[in-house]
Amino acid sequence: MKQVIEKLLEDSHLSFEEAYSVMTSIMEGTASSVMISSFLTAMKAKGETAEEVAGFAKAMREHSIKIKCDNPNVIDVCGTGGDNSGTFNISTATAFVVAAFGVPVAKHGNRSISSNSGSADVLKALGVNINMSPQIAERALNEIGVTFLFAPLYHPAMKFAAPVRQELKIRTVFNILGPLTNPVNLKKQMIGTFSNEAAELLCTASKYLDYEKISVICNNNKYDEILLEHKTNVYELNDKKQITFYQLSNYDFNYDQINSESIKGGTPEENAELILDIFQNHKLNGAFHTICANSAMALKVAGVFDNLSDAAKAAEEVILSNKAINKLKQLVEISNS
Repeated sequence: MKQVIEKLLEDSHLSFEEAYSVMTSIMEGTASSVMISSFLTAMKAKGETAEEVAGFAKAMREHSIKIKCDNPNVIDVCGTGGDNSGTFNISTATAFVVAAFGVPVAKHGNRSISSNSGSADVLKALGVNINMSPQIAERALNEIGVTFLFAPLYHPAMKFAAPVRQELKIRTVFNILGPLTNPVNLKKQMIGTFSNEAAELLCTASKYLDYEKISVICNNNKYDEILLEHKTNVYELNDKKQITFYQLSNYDFNYDQINSESIKGGTPEENAELILDIFQNHKLNGAFHTICANSAMALKVAGVFDNLSDAAKAAEEVILSNKAINKLKQLVEISNS
């Protein structure tokens, strides 16, 4: 670890193997708190490379509790968080729409980092038992096609780094690693990030991991979701490990522009009420169309649609036919069984 820290202080990059080795030592408790703190600070000062992020992610995956899925088309729809946007839990709502369409979703998430409500917070407010055992979570994924994987339960080795992170109180590489460490062996994923730079970094890092398709998005160099006011940058990896970049606007979904201020969230309870108002009462507001746009992109990543406008229309039908609310109710029931 000492040699690695010295290398970082010289502004030199780590190889994939070196990054993997360092994270392994952290996950196995052989690195002291002082060493972990020095490493994270030096890495922050230098800036992470894609190879380093991939090496870290591989080590974290190997030290996580695994969940098996019978369906190879399973995806995750998640964000890094940390965008300080104050929007409601868009990707969490999206997960139920996508699952209700028939694409299994292993939603990997945590409590709030910078917002009032993380995915775990709003799901708890909706009645989901976020602390369900891995056995029940796996059963939910395979029986009803959606589950929630509460990150602290699946990454017990993070206990060695957690106190250091809490004391440092700065954004470190751990803030972007979460989406790449899903306990399910995913081949496809949609990730939102807090900056264009982070989006490109994560997509490039995914080249070194076993993805078949991944889309990493950032809206207006700020939001980790697709919003319909500004353009969204998309960095997309295909099964040939090629990355393409393109931008999306509201026109791609055949929607009008929607002011981002109109989809601000609040407490977990307020966000849960907002989601239920759409799923149960079919409130056709800006939040409804935002959920449908994000669901459309996820369905495209899953390989179900090529045309985003068609996919958005399909997402609308899933909500209006009560399939999304029924999927949520199924997860509430099985998670509390």
